[in-house]
Amino acid sequence: MLISLLHTLSSILAGGTSLNSTEQIDFSRPGSRRDESSGPVVNLYFYDIRESKQVQHSGRQVERKVTQSGLQPVSVTWPPSWFDVSLMLTAWDSTTLGEHRLLTEALTLLLRHRSLREEFLAPELRGYGNLSLAVSVESQVEVGSLWSALNVPLRPALYITVTVPFEPQSTSIPLVWERVISVHDNLQKNGNGNSKVLNKRVAIAGIVKDAVTKQPLAKTEIKVNGVEKLAISDREGLFFFEDLRLGNYVLLLTCSGYQPQTCNVLIDSSNYTVKEILLTPTSVIQKN
Repeated sequence: MLISLLHTLSSILAGGTSLNSTEQIDFSRPGSRRDESSGPVVNLYFYDIRESKQVQHSGRQVERKVTQSGLQPVSVTWPPSWFDVSLMLTAWDSTTLGEHRLLTEALTLLLRHRSLREEFLAPELRGYGNLSLAVSVESQVEVGSLWSALNVPLRPALYITVTVPFEPQSTSIPLVWERVISVHDNLQKNGNGNSKVLNKRVAIAGIVKDAVTKQPLAKTEIKVNGVEKLAISDREGLFFFEDLRLGNYVLLLTCSGYQPQTCNVLIDSSNYTVKEILLTPTSVIQKN
């Protein structure tokens, strides 16, 4: 249950913020400031679990089945137990403004729906509908005591509580959604001088740039992990994919002269911000 919840949250955070990969999310006890060369990191630390007082337990459920012989066998099952899982989210970057930006992105993302929608959950957590999610400035445990127990200085944090079911055998109910957005190609002009609008059934859009020069990278190959789809970035580094379902996706980017990279992308609504992905030249890696 806990591993599935952490996997769900990390995939959502990596796909819906400026982070590119779940590898930039740390689950260990938050410590001192990271090495500035390590890049931005989000720390998601699980610190408390207790039985939920919000979800009412209905007791056992009895189901009777009538057979041709007239017998009525009874099946007795128990509903899942619900627990409030509390986590603390902190951001680490080379600058304080960078950390504040990450916290703002995470807060905006988590408050978007006020719950974890079922189609974005790990398979082990599906079958119970959306999971209640609360983000507050107060933790389940007194803040001062919590940070004192961690033996690290107090720092800005988001305190997240998710109510999750626990059942030895859960049922997986995948949901299928699609979305339609418009892709505006401001690079190509029609005869009237207006921007050309391509109406596509698009789920993922992005731009690829050089991590050093910040210039767009053309002819970058982008694959969607687990889906038979391939895109090539244009001269401005733009790419998009069509006809995908809502969910979390992992992109694999390869470009000649650059280090291959994976990138998490979250599709959760019709409101979509173009994902910017930076590739590191192999020459920079060789020098280091």
